[in-house]
Amino acid sequence: MAKKFGRNGNHEGSVYNTIQKIDRKEKRLNFVCEICKNCNDWNSCQNRTGTNKCQKCIECTDCLKKGFCDRFYCYERYPAQITLDDHTRTTIANEKTRSKSIEKKKEIEAQIQTKSYVKKNGITIIEISKKLKKEKFESGNIKTTTKNKDKYQYNYIDNWLAFQKPVQQVSYQDINNFLNSIRHLSQGEINRIINKLKASFMECVLEKIISYPDNPMLRITTPVSLQTKKKVQAFEANEQSILMEYIKNQILVKSNKCNYEEQTLRNLFILLFLSAARIGELGAINYETKISWSKGGLLIDTTLTKDENDHVIMGTTTKTGNNKILNGEVDERLVPFNIFDEKLFLDTLNNQIEYAKSNPFNKEKLLFCQKNGKYIDHRSINTIFKRICREARIKLDLPKGCHLHMTRHSAATRMLEAGMDSLMISYILGHVDDRQLKSTYGHILPGFMKEQLKYTRNYFGKNIKIA
Repeated sequence: MAKKFGRNGNHEGSVYNTIQKIDRKEKRLNFVCEICKNCNDWNSCQNRTGTNKCQKCIECTDCLKKGFCDRFYCYERYPAQITLDDHTRTTIANEKTRSKSIEKKKEIEAQIQTKSYVKKNGITIIEISKKLKKEKFESGNIKTTTKNKDKYQYNYIDNWLAFQKPVQQVSYQDINNFLNSIRHLSQGEINRIINKLKASFMECVLEKIISYPDNPMLRITTPVSLQTKKKVQAFEANEQSILMEYIKNQILVKSNKCNYEEQTLRNLFILLFLSAARIGELGAINYETKISWSKGGLLIDTTLTKDENDHVIMGTTTKTGNNKILNGEVDERLVPFNIFDEKLFLDTLNNQIEYAKSNPFNKEKLLFCQKNGKYIDHRSINTIFKRICREARIKLDLPKGCHLHMTRHSAATRMLEAGMDSLMISYILGHVDDRQLKSTYGHILPGFMKEQLKYTRNYFGKNIKIA
């Protein structure tokens, strides 16, 4: 690495000339210069084996006069310095001639005037992204669950070699190569990683680590995932009938080691079908405070989640709660008893309340909990549900079998098939708006379009008269 040594004293403002000396290392010449030969202080020069110099070496100018030095490559240079807004002095040019150095200095001064100059900084985009993640978590913009999920995406950023360089050295091509390397991920994962990069590079702009025009993310276009988007799996109406009948009448618990009461599982599965709620939301309901008999529904304002150690804990919002709160909305919704079958819903709910009250370990008065009073764990319940579906001979063609979330998909599908307004369905499901509904369930619309078109034909026949 080049280092500056003594000045000749010819200053022109903040531009001056100096001798730059770079160690020859293994290419040193086989003689000793006259100054070193007559020097009695070789110890301070590490006996001429290292790069330390005594004051005589520093002040030596013979290297320029004679054109060479046995220890160093020597060059005359003209560094230029400026004072920044924060009153720090920094070198912004190191040219061969004074005129070029002055020209470079004027260029940087113009950038300072237009606020486009950025000081050299060794910070990496990895460090910036971690800083943003920490700030978002501390400010409550993301919860523990989101923070834990984000680790998966940040790992891709952390492990990309080009992102270990200082931010100012990261190019558009570096990012483009990175994005092409993650096309095996889902489109959603790719989009989330891009959003993290955009936020991190914009933070660099705001912190004046890079200038706005130098932000490489401005040129980036989102790559298309190589994955085929999977359609959500819902039970057909006849399959749901068979499955709910099986759940009501068959033995569900096959082992005395099971952590759940038979009736608790039965009631949970039925209410999942009838409420369209997420299992974590039902698992977070307090039977005294979160059931509104006057309003006729369940009050959903939180969900079970996981901590950093993958343990189930009580959350503080619903899954989409943060987005609602940031949009100025209330993170609470009412899931009516009478979406589908009010009598079945209430019978099941009242039965479960009695079971919940009879559990001496249920200190938190949870509507659903394990025998020992702990929060329900969707992983173990999902395993049971998967087995039940196999026993009922439902969707045996699915490679990985059925899963609990299919109850929610099925409820949404039934509401769509019944012609319910999409905004109302989105409210019941707890979506921020109906865009997610259309994106997730849009593929099922052609299946009942024929039935829906009769309404437009009837309307047309009654209101449009053609002679």
